[in-house]
This record gives sequence, C-alpha cells and structure tokens, in this order.
Amino acid sequence: MADALKQVGSWELGVRSRKGQVTIFIIIGIVIVVAILSLVFLMGQDGDGVKPSDLEPRDIVVGCVRDVVEESIDKMLRNGGEVLASQAISYDGREWNYLCYQADYYQGCYNLHPMLEMQIEKEIVKDTSIEVQSCFNAMREDFEDRGFDVSGGGTDYSIDLLPGYIEVNLMKDIEVSGLGGVQSFDDFGVEVMSPIYDLVRVTREIVNSESQFCNFEYNGYMLLYPEYDIRRIDYSDSKIYRVIDRRTGAEFKFAVRSCAFAPGI
Repeated sequence: MADALKQVGSWELGVRSRKGQVTIFIIIGIVIVVAILSLVFLMGQDGDGVKPSDLEPRDIVVGCVRDVVEESIDKMLRNGGEVLASQAISYDGREWNYLCYQADYYQGCYNLHPMLEMQIEKEIVKDTSIEVQSCFNAMREDFEDRGFDVSGGGTDYSIDLLPGYIEVNLMKDIEVSGLGGVQSFDDFGVEVMSPIYDLVRVTREIVNSESQFCNFEYNGYMLLYPEYDIRRIDYSDSKIYRVIDRRTGAEFKFAVRSCAFAPGI
C-alpha cells in the first residue's frame, strides 16, 4: 500500500513539473513575441520605415511657396506693380511708381504699363523663382535627414492673377524613396488669396480715364462700387492714388502725371 502511495505521489509531482515547464515556455514565448513587436514598432519610427506620403512633402513645399508669394504680392501693391519702382515720385517718405506719365503741361498722360496684369504675373515669378527653388531644397534636406533619398526634375512655374486670388502653377517631378517604398509627386500648385486682380482692374480704369480726360471721378466711382475706397492727393504736378479693398484692407499705390499745370499759372 505504501509503495502504491509513493508511486501516485511521484506521478503527481511529474505532472506538476511538466505543467510548470509548459507555463515557463508560454511566458518565454509571450516575452519573445512582445520583444519582436516592440522592435518592429521602433524601426517604424525611423524615416526608412515610413512612407513618404505619410510625411506630406507637398505640404512642406506649398506652405513655403505660399509665404514667398504673399511677400511678393505685398511688394507689387506697394510699388505699383513692380518689385522696384522704375519711374517714380517721392512723397511721404517713399517712392510712388508712375503708371501714367506726361512730362509736358496740359496734355494727357501715356499709360506706361498697358499690360499691367501680365506684368505683375511676370514680376512675381521673377521675384520669387530663387526662393521657390529654395523651398524644394528645404524639403529635400528635411527628407534626407530622415533617411530618404530624394530626386527631382525641372521646374515649371507661372502665376495667374484671378478674381479674389492668385493661382500658383508649380510643377516639378519629385521622387522620394526609402524602405517604405517610392512615392512620386509632381503638382505643387496652390491658391493664394488676394484682391490684387480686382485692385488692378480699378487701377486700369483710373489710368485710362486720366489718359483720356486728365481726370478720374473717384467719388462717383465709389458710390457705384462701395467695396473700394479710392484716395487721391494732388502733389507737385502729380496725383498720388491709393486704391483700397475695404474687405481686406489691401491697397494698390501708384502715381499719375497728367495735364499738369505750368508753374506760375
């Protein structure tokens, strides 16, 4: 009887021992799985494990280009449609660009910038081309610092003035590659909100009237179009104009010399 009890006890100890070993193996297996999953997750935090599209390279370029174009628009508004005023009069501590000019007295002025809208589009492109390329360079550096390879082609860049905004047409073939794959991007265009198109349209009417009639009836114009505030100051045989968009506060500044009065008359 005693021998039988010893055998039963030995069997129970064996079973418990095997169960303990199985439990240990299970725990070890769980630890290994958790370690592998943690390693995969941590590797995924590196640039090589993330898809380029997840990091939105287009957003980096577009945000930079928008800031650059907005700064150039401000220059156009201050300088009568040019980066630097080409023919100007000094007034109130700054240069006011002539858009219509006549050196003789009692004669209507000549429109110096008959294609003002197209001129502004070209001026913005000329003014911002280097900085736009710098936006792509900044994006490239950012992604290469993350471990990606970046390659690109030529840049096709133009500006269109449209009612209420400026359309930035910007095309460039960009490939961003890493362990997560290869992503291609080509359209980096963006719309920049600005009333400059409408301000130029009003300016064109002022210049045409000054050229033809040596005057522009701005008070009557504001009654018809109350969204604009037009201010004029007569100064040194010239007229200083400010065309203001009441909704945004943006203003286009320029000068006109038309039918000036001779000194002493």
